[in-house]
Amino acid sequence: MKWAILLIFGMIGLAALVAGTLWGLESYPVFRDNAQTQGTVVELAVEKGGTASDFVHLPVVEFSTPDNAKVRFKAVAGSDGDPGYDVGTTVDVLYDPRNPANARLGSFGQLWSASLMAGGFGLALVLMSILLFVKIGRFEEGIKAMGPGKGARG
Repeated sequence: MKWAILLIFGMIGLAALVAGTLWGLESYPVFRDNAQTQGTVVELAVEKGGTASDFVHLPVVEFSTPDNAKVRFKAVAGSDGDPGYDVGTTVDVLYDPRNPANARLGSFGQLWSASLMAGGFGLALVLMSILLFVKIGRFEEGIKAMGPGKGARG
């Protein structure tokens, strides 16, 4: 039974590690291929969060492309409680030059935090499962080496 539980934790960890890696691989082309500029937070949109009482503050950012076209977008991730950004704050923006409306905030947290958290959680579960597999296996080998009746007291 303990082996099954460790295997389940290991598989969950492996799935989270793969998900975090795939999420990171999805973010990398945005970082690599998109143009970078500065934008200004012009509004803080408030949207309903995952639970009934939570609200998420999403910065609405405006920036100009090299041909002076004004583009406005709402960040895909925000924060609950403290908005994290004030109206008028200058922020880094990454955008697709072919489709400037496809833009994101260029901060480390916006690009990488979700993939790093998922991958870190998965890595921790996988390592913990491996460590426990080894420890339990060595413990059971030691019990068997002691012979019958010497390892367990009843």
